[in-house]
Amino acid sequence: MSFADELNPGGTLRIASIQSDLDAFDPLTGYSIDSWEILRATTRQLVTYPGSPDGLKEDTVLVPDLAASWDISDDGKTHTFHLKDDIYFSGSVERKIVAGDFVYGIKRFCDPNKQVAAINYFNLVISGFADYCKEFAKVPTGDLAATKAFIDANEISGVSAPDDRTLIIRSDTKNYDFLNILSMNFVSPVASEIASKYFPDSLDSRKNLPSSGPYYVDTYDQGQKLVLKKAANFKPESDQARKAYVDEIVIDFTANSEDSVVQKIITGEADLSLYLDIPPVATIQRYISQKSPNIHVTNSGSANFITFNQRPEVKSEGAEALRNIKVRQALTYAVNRQHLVQTQAGSIGAVPLTQIITSTILGYEPFDPYPTPDHAGDPEKAKALLAEAGYPNGISFDAIYRANAQFEAIAVTLQQDLEAAGITLNLTPIPLTQWYAFIQDPKSRWDVSLGSTFSPDWQGPSTRMLLGGWLNSDAAPCGTGNVHAICYSNPELNKLAAQAYPSDDPGPIWTKADQLVSADLPWIPLFEKRKVVITSDRLANWVWSSLAVNADITNIALKQ
Repeated sequence: MSFADELNPGGTLRIASIQSDLDAFDPLTGYSIDSWEILRATTRQLVTYPGSPDGLKEDTVLVPDLAASWDISDDGKTHTFHLKDDIYFSGSVERKIVAGDFVYGIKRFCDPNKQVAAINYFNLVISGFADYCKEFAKVPTGDLAATKAFIDANEISGVSAPDDRTLIIRSDTKNYDFLNILSMNFVSPVASEIASKYFPDSLDSRKNLPSSGPYYVDTYDQGQKLVLKKAANFKPESDQARKAYVDEIVIDFTANSEDSVVQKIITGEADLSLYLDIPPVATIQRYISQKSPNIHVTNSGSANFITFNQRPEVKSEGAEALRNIKVRQALTYAVNRQHLVQTQAGSIGAVPLTQIITSTILGYEPFDPYPTPDHAGDPEKAKALLAEAGYPNGISFDAIYRANAQFEAIAVTLQQDLEAAGITLNLTPIPLTQWYAFIQDPKSRWDVSLGSTFSPDWQGPSTRMLLGGWLNSDAAPCGTGNVHAICYSNPELNKLAAQAYPSDDPGPIWTKADQLVSADLPWIPLFEKRKVVITSDRLANWVWSSLAVNADITNIALKQ
């Protein structure tokens, strides 16, 4: 990482959060860019990305992390990892990390109390995983002893540790993106002697789960602050990705508003924000007009979209209507994407999006199956399609969104524009900390979600996440853990995904799949986001993390 070798270590990096707590702080469950930004400091993986000062698209080359090296079988189905020797847990446990800690971490993935946030990946790439999970699902929830007994007594056939320094992971098929999948925070070592005592991602677990990264939890005052300190047993020479310049990282949960967070950064009370999707338009304009070096912008491949509650048990009029392709087509014609882009500070923050995959993802070719002039929508076309579908007098949907200023602006803009097409949105804000639990609860009442987003799990060949994951019913069947309750099933897509996984040239296959599915509208694409971050002037350098789609807090240094 020569771009920052001359920087001085030390100091406290201060982060102000809009939310009153992290949405997740366990490698099992963390699956937002904000939780991943913090988990970058407390977890390490077998392989990872080193970060880049230039942009997210430039952070695409995997480097060894806790693995020193690995061997791949001739058929591409078996990976044998050889762990480094100078790697340690810190915090509540101070000991060497061994291969069995990875085995245990993977065996937690389908804990019925709380399963891994991206189970679709592992259903398809680890031999025996789905069968193991099927048996694990029979264990009663709320019983830590029963969970521990199952994990201790059962194995996943595709995961083994023949000794402390060797981890073997086997797949039934070759997967071109297998190492990329292992770079995600989910695949972190977990100390069983601590994790087995607590429910996943409970407050006690958050306070006590040992760190495998350069920083450990010193104090965790829920709703107040989280303090991470550099581990004394962290060996910088063993980490090719994280310089760990600062001594301490403090996350302040008391700001609780966009204006408060932005003001803290402007005055130097905070260096970075957390859960600030995009700074307010006036703030962005101010930083740009002043030619400030403290605004950082990059293409991100992230997107916002409208999803539908398509759980089979949902029988509301709105949900039933959305099962009709003409109603979904009416909805996409009713959207004025130019208006939505303006809520993101204009072209610096977003561009209109009309397809499933985005510009930084493998297989992307621009595609618009339902074009309108300047992406401004066509209310009359939308009305005609609704009439053809049996709704000549329009239709109403119960619409939810995340309760902050950014998502409220999107929701209100959509409500106003869709009204012109005869579509009424009954808006309900959902508190940020309750968002993921709400949309995944089958009893929650809603027809459309206006707060649905994704960011690439890694830049480049991450198409599996969407076309091979969220929308592939072979990988993500409807039920617990299905992202955004999408419950989409398209046999033709599943066939194309199965062709792409072992391919040496999967890009054209994913392009075909994107065009097939984008026309079918499993969700309504709205806009592709650029990532815009403002910082204090205390930062001596800036580094992006493609995994977090955000700042790389392990590689940012402070002026001394």
